[in-house]
Parts: sequence; structure tokens; C-alpha cells
Amino acid sequence: MVEKETTCGLFNWRPGFLQPLASKKVYLFLYGVLGIVKSMQYSYLSASLQTIERKFGIKSKETALLMSGNELAQILFLFALPLTVKATRRPLWCGIGLSISALGLYLMALPHFITGYHNLAAVDTTSGKENGTVTDLCGSNIFLNSLEGNCNEDGSRHVDWAGLIFVFIGIGLTGIGNSLFYTFGVVYLDDNSGKGNSPLSLSLTFTFRLVGPTLGYLLGAKCLNTYVYPGLEPGFDEKDPRWIGAWWAGFPIIATLLLVFAAPLCLFPQRLPKTNTDASRQSAETKNLTEEENAKRASFRAAMFRLLKNKLFMWNFFSSIFFVFAFMGFGTFIPKYIESQFRQTGSRSSIYTGTVGTGAKAVGLIVSGYLIGRFKFSARVLSGWNVFLGCTYIGALLFFSAVGCPTHNIYGDMGESGVLDVSTNCNTDCGCPISRPQPICSKDGSVSFYSPCHAGCKTVISNVNRTKVYGDCSCVKEASILQNTSLSKEWVEKDLLKDEKFPTSKLIEQTYRENYGKAPVVEAVSGWCKSDGCDTKFMYFMIAMGILSIIGSTGRVGNLLVALRCVELRDKSLSMAFQVVFMSLLAMLPSPIIYGAIIDKSCILWQTECGETTNCLLYDSQHLRKVMMLTTAAIASLGVLCDVVVCYYAKDVDIFGRDSETNKESDEVTSGLERYGSVASLTKEPCLKQ
Repeated sequence: MVEKETTCGLFNWRPGFLQPLASKKVYLFLYGVLGIVKSMQYSYLSASLQTIERKFGIKSKETALLMSGNELAQILFLFALPLTVKATRRPLWCGIGLSISALGLYLMALPHFITGYHNLAAVDTTSGKENGTVTDLCGSNIFLNSLEGNCNEDGSRHVDWAGLIFVFIGIGLTGIGNSLFYTFGVVYLDDNSGKGNSPLSLSLTFTFRLVGPTLGYLLGAKCLNTYVYPGLEPGFDEKDPRWIGAWWAGFPIIATLLLVFAAPLCLFPQRLPKTNTDASRQSAETKNLTEEENAKRASFRAAMFRLLKNKLFMWNFFSSIFFVFAFMGFGTFIPKYIESQFRQTGSRSSIYTGTVGTGAKAVGLIVSGYLIGRFKFSARVLSGWNVFLGCTYIGALLFFSAVGCPTHNIYGDMGESGVLDVSTNCNTDCGCPISRPQPICSKDGSVSFYSPCHAGCKTVISNVNRTKVYGDCSCVKEASILQNTSLSKEWVEKDLLKDEKFPTSKLIEQTYRENYGKAPVVEAVSGWCKSDGCDTKFMYFMIAMGILSIIGSTGRVGNLLVALRCVELRDKSLSMAFQVVFMSLLAMLPSPIIYGAIIDKSCILWQTECGETTNCLLYDSQHLRKVMMLTTAAIASLGVLCDVVVCYYAKDVDIFGRDSETNKESDEVTSGLERYGSVASLTKEPCLKQ
């Protein structure tokens, strides 16, 4: 019995060559690598969402419901809570969970092979180009960004429901795998680590998980850069609106990696051979108990009552609920916020959000893990630091509720409901179809238009370095006359002073004043109009995000350490599973939905497709900024109040164990460590998706 308890293998198969694996370093490496691969699946899915929406014909709101399969599965893990009390072979259950996740990922790729594609590359622009026809202009016959080809013959929206069922089930299976992986994985590491090494070990596991999202985005970029049918040349590249990348290819790759690294994890013993750990103490204690006493220890009902009566555990749990609710919703929409607020492209905003946060958090995690282990801060100090961090978050949110760029000035008619209509009298005869946005900016630098067709443009003057200049634009001319605008200084220099090699700012200013109001602007250039000072504000925002990411990550290890000591040893896995289930139910599932509904109140321009309103294309920047920042600050403030209570109750918690100085074991010490030795919370962040 003792030999099987501490040796690697399955059942009676315990070969000698496997025994070197039974060490904390090997487990930490495997668990860390699996954490990387596991977190890749979410960033890869995020990178592929836009393509998935096009493949299946769904709206962004429907995408959110599709993604909720992960949280719903974790909520259903409620029925497996009794298992967490009885399970002893925790690495094996981790491996089972990873295998379930792999199965889900394979299922998510199946629609590519089973249901196919609707209207794939149906538009052929070759003949138009040969005849000298230019696309996407007023009066054109070809519109590459048109959405009208996505509809069924009766005008309804085409949705691949059969394929969506496979994807939803797959996402649900990954959620079940998550529950098992995180419920048992961290507990096993804590059980088999000394108290002094715990901070650094935990910081390393968190740091490993930060690498995964970056690799997931890189894999997504590579797959989406490949045509949906690899090896087939469609006759156009990824810049073409008809392009659909190989969204499905990354799922089997990630699934295979999970299976490869999960196999050795399943072979780990019930506990590692190392002595003077919680696992060895608990093993020694259970051996001295009768079968009836061990059965009583494994009572699920009694364990649940112990958790619910534990004041520190519950207050820490409520604190986590508020923080995860606030920052789960905030984090979900931060790329869209950056794109709308600071006029960045969607891909650029996602890259900035990922890279700035990842590098900064890694620094904070490793440094905090080292310092906590080195100086052995008390539970009250660590809890107090979390209160300080919460106040810092709130202060930053309040500050940035007043810092941002003005709303894009898009030409159109504003209705009584506050919604913009881009179809106006000046483009009525252009025959502009319902299409994806293809923004262009008047050469006055202040008025943007939904597309060249909606701007009434009839010619393309130049196309250099992906920048097109459009001419003879009726709506651009109308807007210039109504708003009394002229060429901006940038275009005064490029157009009127193009023969000057080195025009001075004085000459540019003089020429600008001489031509102001003399002739309306009739030309436009591709892209949104820029706003003065917006790039500077964006730089300040990203610097602040980086600093907050470093400081904020320093609280994760300390928070987890306080939580690791607040429940009995036998309740470890149950407390973790309790977090997984109710964090998903109360925070991770409703937060993005509620935030999405709140943010959509700021929308002033909606996308329509097949007669249905789909996604928001333009927000009222000031309203969006205030509602997003102030809502997050209000919810986070409730988390801070809970943390103050946690700080009070943490006064009796011994983080590093009473035997940390003498390294001796006594009955009294063992008893104390049993009371304070488990996991109450993962972090204050939605780390189940990292």
C-alpha cells in the first residue's frame, strides 16, 4: 500500500524506470507545460472568432452564447463535487480532464470536414478588373465587402446550426476538463510542497500560464494566414474580404499536445515520496484511523458545512466574485474599447492588450513569489496589500474615465433614437449594398465616411502602400460645404506644396490659411480620420496598463497563499471545486453578457445583415468611456470592502506553518496545519481561462 502510494505507474504496473518522475520538479514542469497548452486554446479561439462568425453566420451576441459553453460545463461540475472529497489519485483525474478537453478540441474542428461552407468565394472580380471596372465605388457592380451574398434565397440569414452544435459541445467538454485540471492540479502541488517553497512554485505555475495566450495568438495568426483549404490557391490573398483562414487547424494541434503531456501526468503517484509535506502528514493521519472514521472524514455534507461556516473562506470568496465579475467583463471588451476609444485597428488593439499585459504580469509574479518566500510576510500584510491594490485599480479607473478621444465624426443622418443612418441623399443613387465598413476620411481630416460608396466616390486617384485616394466624392463635397472645411495641413503639404522639397511649417500654415474656405473638398483617403493628441493618450493608457499589470500581479500569489491556509487539509479539493462552480455561475458566465448589454447602450451605428441588426460598428466614445470605467470601479469597490474583512480575519492565519523555523513535527503543529492548509480561491482574476 505504501509503495503504491508513492510510486509512479498504474494499478500493479510500477516499473523502476518511471520512479525518477516522482518528484516535485518533474510535476511542476509537466503541470506548467500543460498550463501553457491549456491556455493556448482560449487565445487561439479568441483570435479565430471573427472567422468563426463568418463561417457559421452568427452575430457577436450569439458568439458570446457559444463561448458560454465553457462556463455552463463548469457550473454542471456542481454534480461532481462529492468526487472531490473522495478522490485520492489527483494527477490521474487531471489527466482524465485533459483527455476530455482534447476530445472537445477535436470536435470543434469537425464542422470544417462535415458541414462545409456557404457561398465560399462566390464573388469573382477577375472579369471586372479585365474590363477596367473598379470595385466598391458609387455605381459599381462589384462590392467586395457586401454582405448580401451571405443570405439565403428568401433573404434570411444563413446559419450553420449543425456545425455550431459540434463547437458548443466541444467548448463544453473543454470546460469539464478545466474543472478537473485546476481543481486537482494546484491542490496536488500544494500538498507535496514545503511551505517555504510554495510562493515561488505558485508564481512559476501562474507565469507558465501567461505564455500560453501569446503562443495561442501566434498559432492563430499562422492558421488564419493559411487558406481554409490548405494547399488550394483561391486566386486572392488574405487582404481580400472573401478570404477565410484555416480557423479549424489549430484545434487538433492543441488537442494532440494535451494528450502527449497528459499521459505522463496520469502516472504520478497518490503523493510524492517527500516527507514533511501536507500530503505525508495527511497520509500518516488516515492510516491511524479506522475505516469508519475515514468514511466520516470523506463526508461531502460535513465538508460543505465546514466551508460555508468558514468566515475567512467566504469573505475571500465574495471578494473574488466581485473582482472577477468586474475584470472579466472589462477584460472581455478591452480590445474593443481600445479600438473604439483610441482609434486603433482590431488586430493592433488585441496585440497591444496581450503583449503589454503578459510581459508585465510575468515580472510581477516572479518577483512577488521570490520576495514573499524570502521575507515570509504575514497573512495580514498580504491581505492588506490586496486592499491597497484594489484601491489603486479604482483610482486608475476613475482617472481614465476622463481620458480618451472624441467620437468618430461619421457623415450621416442622426435619428431621434440616437442611431446614425449612413444612407443619405448624396449617395441614394449609388446603389450601395449592405456591407462591412470600409472607412475613408475626407482630406479635410475631420469627417469620416462608412465606405467609398457611401461617400459617393466615383474614381480611385492613387493606390500606394495600401493607401487609396478617392476622387469625385459627392458626399465629401456636401459635408465640406455644410461644415465649411478645407484641405487639412497634411494634405496642403502633400497636394498644394508637393513641388516644394522641404516646405517649412510657416509656408504650410500660410498656404492653409490662403486656401481655407475657397473650395470644398472632394477627395478622401482610406482609413478613419485621426484625432489630435489621440496617439499620445493611447500611449499613456498603455503605459498605465503595463504598470498596473506589474503591480496587480504581485497580489496573486499572496492572495492564494492566504487562501491556502484557511480551510482544513481534507477540504482542499472541495474548496477549489466550489470556487470553479460558483465563480462560473456568479461571475464568469453573467459578467460578459451584462457588460455587453451595458456597452451596447453607447452604440450609435449598427451593422445590419439579411434584415437583422447584428454588431455595433461605432460607439459614443465619451459615454462608452464613462460607463465602462465607472461600472468596473463600482463593482471592484465591493471587492475591496470584502478584502478589508479578509484582512481582519487573516490575523490568525500562519502562512508558512508553525514549524517553519525548527522544521520539526509535533502533534500540535500537525493539528494546526490541518486547520490552515488549503485553497480557498484561485486568484482575484478570471484565471480559469488563462
